[in-house]
Order: sequence, then C-alpha cells, then structure tokens
Amino acid sequence: MKPRTAPSKKTKSVGAAEIKPFDGKEEGRIVDLWNLCLSRDPITTETFRRKVLLDENFDPRGCLVAFSGGRAVGFSAAVRRKRPYFGAGMEQGTGWITVFFVHPEFRGMGVGKNLIEASEEFLKTGGIKEIYVSSYTPNYFAPGIDLDAYPESHSLLGKLGYKRSERVYGMGRSLLDFEASSEAKEALKSLKAKGIDIHVFEPRYISGLLDFLGTNYPGDLFRVALEELRQDPSTDRMLVAVQGSRVVGFSHYEGEHFGPFAIDQSLSGMGVGTCLYDWTALHMKEKGIPNLWLAWASGHAKDFYYKRGLKVTRRYEIMMKELK
Repeated sequence: MKPRTAPSKKTKSVGAAEIKPFDGKEEGRIVDLWNLCLSRDPITTETFRRKVLLDENFDPRGCLVAFSGGRAVGFSAAVRRKRPYFGAGMEQGTGWITVFFVHPEFRGMGVGKNLIEASEEFLKTGGIKEIYVSSYTPNYFAPGIDLDAYPESHSLLGKLGYKRSERVYGMGRSLLDFEASSEAKEALKSLKAKGIDIHVFEPRYISGLLDFLGTNYPGDLFRVALEELRQDPSTDRMLVAVQGSRVVGFSHYEGEHFGPFAIDQSLSGMGVGTCLYDWTALHMKEKGIPNLWLAWASGHAKDFYYKRGLKVTRRYEIMMKELK
C-alpha cells in the first residue's frame, strides 16, 4: 500500500476560478468577502485571526481560497485535530468544515462544489472518515447551516452527499420584563431543604467547579469554564448550584449570550436547571443586559427554553458525510 501524501500546494483549475491554500496577504479580502456572503454571521479581522488562524488545529492546506482573475471569490476552512481536546481527546476519524462561502456572482459555476471537494481531499489525507458541517469546538461560527439564511449552501451539501445529523435552534428573549417564575421559586425552596442552593460564582468554588465539569462534562464545557477562570478567577459571569461543598451545576453567560449550562444528571427533574436558568437571567438583567440568547438548543433543551419564554430565532442543520 502506498503511503498517504499531503495535498499538493499547486493551484487547481476550478470552473471559473482557481483554488489555492490560504496566504496571509489575502486576509483583508477574505474578511470582506465573508461579511458580504454570510450577512447573518459577520466577523472582524480580529475574530478571523483568533478563531481561524490561531486555532490550534489550523492547517493552511485545509484553508482554501477560490480566485478568479486575481480576485478572491470563495473560501472554505477544514480542520482535523492535531492535538487532543481536553476530555474529548483526538476524536480520531472525525473532521470538520467550519465555514464555506462563494461570492453571489460566482454561485452556480462549480466553485462551491470544488471548494467542498478540495476540503474533503485534505481531510482524507489525515485519515478522516466522517465530516461535519460544522459543530466543531472550540472555534465554530455557527452550529450548522442556517436553513433560512443560506438555503443554497444547504442544497449544495445535499447534492454532495451530506445528510442531516441534527436539527438545532438559536433562541432568545427580552429580559426587560423578566422575573423569576413561581415554579423556580418553589423549586428553590425544595432544593434548599435538600441542602442545594444557587450562588453567583466565587473563587472558593474553583476546584469544585472544575472537578464537576471535568468528571461530568469533559470537552467544551470544561474549556469554557477554565478559560473564563484563567481570565478572571473572580468572575461573576457564572452561577453554580452547590450541595454542601460539592458543585452540582453551573451556568455561564457572556454579554447577552447565555451558555453553556449543565447540571448533575443524578439531580435531573428536581428543578436545579430551572433555578440556575432563572437566577442567571435575573443576574443578567440586574447587570443591565437587555436580552438573552443562546446559539444552540435541540431536543429536550429546546422544549426547556421554550417553556421559559425563549423563541426560535434561527434554524440550523448539522450536516454529516461519511467518506469512502
């Protein structure tokens, strides 16, 4: 069997365009093109550098630019893990296309198709067996394809053999008139009788919180808490549910963005989640934050938030393809 070889860095002819590996001098053009094509998901140059170029799994061979006449007209970014990700490890065999787009004037000309196929070729060389669009952590831009904003992208992926892995939803609500529900107030009384209470995070909970997340939610939830604490060990952007000296739940927010959010599954159905959500929303309101939104909810979580006044704002599909 011949050994696998890395993709060539030579340009490829692609319909009306050429595909080349990313070169830093194109950064400004790519950001401008991104904001033109993905109008619901604009970025800044700083965000592009932080979430694409500085991602620990970044590889320029998987970061591809389509050109026509020297003009950038399309872009895609594919990654596979080069380093283990907290408790999730290397996730062997799994790769991600985190973003792709084509200038409106060049759609329907094969540019998007060949960008995706070139991304697949790059991932195959690393032994990838299944590709997700997107659901990549830590640096995803959207949970999947926005069905309402980018129907052409969804259609293209379907034609290329991608299937729906999961339907997820963005949700949100105003906090201007928010008050803790009677359900949450009653649940808190019951929890306190069992020795469980809700607190704004304090440094004395550092060890307990990281132990809780490392044991029950390794991966992205653990990463979010760890990075938050490294930036500010006295942060008040987290709340914890505590039973005695043991952390049994936590919630986090940043600006108007709520999440992540987790409880000890052995306490499911006791109202811990309801109390954590309501008291976090109250805390945000007291900070003068007018709205609460979350990027990703599905299944029972979607129903949980709907009952608490959140409405669906965006519909996504996480797409997946198994490579032969």
